[in-house]
Amino acid sequence: MNPLQMINDQIKSALKAGDKTKLDSLRYLMSQLQNAQINKGRNNELTQVEFQQIVKKIIKNSEEAIEQYRQGNRSDLVESESAKLDVLKELIPQPLSDEEIKSLIEQVRSQQPEIQVGPLIGQVIKLSGGRADGQT
Repeated sequence: MNPLQMINDQIKSALKAGDKTKLDSLRYLMSQLQNAQINKGRNNELTQVEFQQIVKKIIKNSEEAIEQYRQGNRSDLVESESAKLDVLKELIPQPLSDEEIKSLIEQVRSQQPEIQVGPLIGQVIKLSGGRADGQT
């Protein structure tokens, strides 16, 4: 399913349920997706990878905002932003566990024993389908 259509359907269900936090989060995400769609061109659909990148970027921004709110002793804003963050985290696949990443590393090493660390990380990220970020 098209990511824009999926988010649109979730917006409708949040409207019907009266879930304001989820509705606000999804509307903001929808605006970011539409901006990306416009930048990409009208005839080109957003891929699942691009969708995940946009969601991850928003999640990162929210986490940074939460940290700033904590430093400013704004617990009300921390709670609000945390609720929005929870909604967004539901939209991306769960990251791979350490064991799953080790398994992918072993798989790549068995196919290419002489591979260097940089290309190895790239291969593992590609095999993980976006569930490994290369940071851990």
